[in-house]
Amino acid sequence: MAIVGIDKLSLLDYEDKVSVVLFSQACNMRCPFCHNGAAVLGASKQDEIDFDEILAFLKTRTGLVDAVVFSGGEPTMLEDLKVKIKAVRSLGFLIKLDTNGTNPELLEELLDEGLLDYVAMDIKNCPNLYAETCGLKFINVDNIKKSISLLINKAPDYEFRTTLVKEFHEKMDYEAFKELIKGAKRLFLQKFVDRDGCIKKGLHEADVVEANKLRDYLSSDIPEVNLRGY
Repeated sequence: MAIVGIDKLSLLDYEDKVSVVLFSQACNMRCPFCHNGAAVLGASKQDEIDFDEILAFLKTRTGLVDAVVFSGGEPTMLEDLKVKIKAVRSLGFLIKLDTNGTNPELLEELLDEGLLDYVAMDIKNCPNLYAETCGLKFINVDNIKKSISLLINKAPDYEFRTTLVKEFHEKMDYEAFKELIKGAKRLFLQKFVDRDGCIKKGLHEADVVEANKLRDYLSSDIPEVNLRGY
């Protein structure tokens, strides 16, 4: 698995930080609303960016950029993710990881070794709709629960985020969803935007009234629940 994309300047991916975003190639999910469908489904060997070139570029950004974000795809599928993070961290950058939470073992290693400053984990849906929302026939929700617990208990800072898509979230079990992320301090409810890169065309954003309804319901237990993009 390789790095196949780079955003050389982002003001959006790490709040209050200037960052560089690295996009890994593969993902073990097929979320129909994913904006990175080209990287997930269509990236080839020719798209691979040599990591030494990435490091050379980052050295020119020391003092200008605060952080490097490992995104995807699913970056925990990179066999040498820890090595890459250590190499970037040695240059003095903060590290943010975007993950779907399917690899709690690696996530715990990275947290225990102090290699992550911020983690953003996607929470796709309530448990009984999780696999469908991910475009899969089955998913081990226990791994998702383990990753949630790890972030709550071990991450220096973190956010959970859920992209609200009408076709998948209008039938969400609010109570089961709240139980899934019980103990969380921060959740963003994100507006879905139908873009060219999406795996499935023709999906729709959840209505802002429904998004606010969900936010109000969750706010009784989660200190920070915010809408993003609405």
